[in-house]
Amino acid sequence: MTALSPYRDAIRILFILVKGSISLKQSGDSNLVAVFKGEARLHACDFWMRYPDYLADELLDRFERRGDLSDLEAVHSIFSEEEPELRKFPMIRYRFGAYEKIDNSMSILRSRDLISIARKVENDVLKETDFIIHKSAFSFTTSIEEEWPPLSWYAKRAELVADLAGQRGGTELKARQYEQIEYASTQSGGTIPSISSRVKKRYEDLILHNTTESATG
Repeated sequence: MTALSPYRDAIRILFILVKGSISLKQSGDSNLVAVFKGEARLHACDFWMRYPDYLADELLDRFERRGDLSDLEAVHSIFSEEEPELRKFPMIRYRFGAYEKIDNSMSILRSRDLISIARKVENDVLKETDFIIHKSAFSFTTSIEEEWPPLSWYAKRAELVADLAGQRGGTELKARQYEQIEYASTQSGGTIPSISSRVKKRYEDLILHNTTESATG
């Protein structure tokens, strides 16, 4: 594992925002085209980006609900590419779950006119933070995929995470992540541990079970 550079960190965040955004209608500005709802939701999606093993476990849950083989294929790719070891970038658990300051990333993205931030304040209390995605962000991420193929992983993974998150808000997503005992039992300020071994065994047992059922059915 290597430390994240500020720019690579910003690229990862930008792909999450772009892939997880919804169309912004009647903004009054043709450059403001989409919105990503909520900072808590951003942190929850970033957690799945940075912990492939937790993402894999969530995909296995969805496979057991829906039976979509593409979820199993995604899990297979995660483990065959050794992502829990090579692509894990730890996060700290604070009061409301996995968290890391994103000020530097936001400064980079805002300085390049890729996003803007909308904050809702009531009685001097911050209630909500949304991220407005500019038209230039979409063309910029497309150019990254075309010109820097190694970084296209971020696009594909952010798209998978966005699909998994759906339209669930940050509170619901974080509550879901708190159902993982290792996540929930991490002390405040502590690093959230890996669950790679447990999830890999679950995946292998699930494959064996499905193979056995197919052979006997």
